[in-house]
Amino acid sequence: MKKVGIILLSILLLVMFWKFDISSFIISVKHVSPLAFIALLFLQVISQLLVNYQWCRIGKIMGGRHDFFKMLYVNARGMIIECVTPGVKIGGEVTRALLLKNELNYTGQEAATLVTIQKMVSFSSFFLINLFAFVHISGKVQLLETIVVKVMVYFFLMAFIGILVLIFTCTSWLEKRIINRVPKHKWTSTLQGYMITLLFNIELLKNIKGELYKQFFLSLTIWILFPIKMILLVHLFTTNYEPIFLTEVTFISYMVGMIPLLPGGIGSFEATMTSLLIVMGIQLNEALAITVLFRFITFWFVIIISLLYTGIWKVGERKRLNLQK
Repeated sequence: MKKVGIILLSILLLVMFWKFDISSFIISVKHVSPLAFIALLFLQVISQLLVNYQWCRIGKIMGGRHDFFKMLYVNARGMIIECVTPGVKIGGEVTRALLLKNELNYTGQEAATLVTIQKMVSFSSFFLINLFAFVHISGKVQLLETIVVKVMVYFFLMAFIGILVLIFTCTSWLEKRIINRVPKHKWTSTLQGYMITLLFNIELLKNIKGELYKQFFLSLTIWILFPIKMILLVHLFTTNYEPIFLTEVTFISYMVGMIPLLPGGIGSFEATMTSLLIVMGIQLNEALAITVLFRFITFWFVIIISLLYTGIWKVGERKRLNLQK
């Protein structure tokens, strides 16, 4: 199935670049003024800082260290690894868990729990938005109207949303069920300990009045900033667009980019976004320009500033060690 996906993606990309006109592409890119581009980069920085704030906030509730700048270092290192691992960011999250343990003195289970809770809160709003986006956009795009695609997407989204709702609403019941089970193997004992730690900390989150809603709203704010950047970017090219459709294009592209085909979702994200922009009536070269610029703002720029921040942090760390000697 993965090989079929890569083949189809390769064909789509080849067709797109076969019709690609570099001179028209450059002219299209020039639609974006340096000041407007800097403003979009600034919005992306705000997004990254909000994500880091969410990590710190959850870490504080768990009783762990929540140093904002050190957590920013952890997230920067995780982001660098994400760019070389396929789709769903597993490599980046493993890196974050290891750094939480080594840099912020979390236990292995606590580190894994913080990573899991942050992903659960983030994905709860992401998948919910995608569900509404797909319901609306599938009636406008011929490929998404096919019954097989609809069944697969709806099953995937509903399954994830259902699991998250179950965990957040039946936390105590799940915790009791897991505690009462007697593990028969070492790995099941480790898994049981992790699940108990996870559910205990989710219960802590729920016991703080309104905290779960605040976390969901924070995640929603972070995700909504992405289509806002997309709308502002498209507005620099044309005023003939539907904000709702652009919002749906952004989220559907991110969802497809999570399919583990290529590192960082590269290719699948670009092909999906460009194709949907063409469906919207935007010319190929302008659609490619919008996609490339948007991808740079939300992905490559983040990698660059993560590398810079990591380098600065390492230099500062060496200086601190030298002063202690």
